[in-house]
Amino acid sequence: MLINYSKGFSLLEVMVALIVATVALLGLASGQLKSLQYITNSFNYTVSIIEANNVLERIWPHLCELQQTDPSLYNDTDFRNYLSPQIDAYTLTLPANFSNDLSVEVTWQDKRLTDNLENRVVITGSFPTLPDGCTP
Repeated sequence: MLINYSKGFSLLEVMVALIVATVALLGLASGQLKSLQYITNSFNYTVSIIEANNVLERIWPHLCELQQTDPSLYNDTDFRNYLSPQIDAYTLTLPANFSNDLSVEVTWQDKRLTDNLENRVVITGSFPTLPDGCTP
């Protein structure tokens, strides 16, 4: 009588383990890719906040002109270009007229995320009313 003892794994067991490991690794890679997409969007959000704050900071030295001596400066093309973000990937939207409570909106495009969320930041800066006779 011949007794056959099988030691080790069969080919079927190895193939099943390989498929399970492959699916697990693909799931991890997919999670990593999604994580990188959200990190990039978070980076864009942070940069757009910085760009919006830069716009408000650039207005401060011209506040006297905008409030009293030359309000038309706000709509001047060169001044608008001066206020524009330094990176072309971001778009600045300003109100039609200057006010002491100025809302600045910065938007960007991120085609990697399809969650239908708005890629924009709105910051409102409040400027004090300067006294008559201020010098620019």
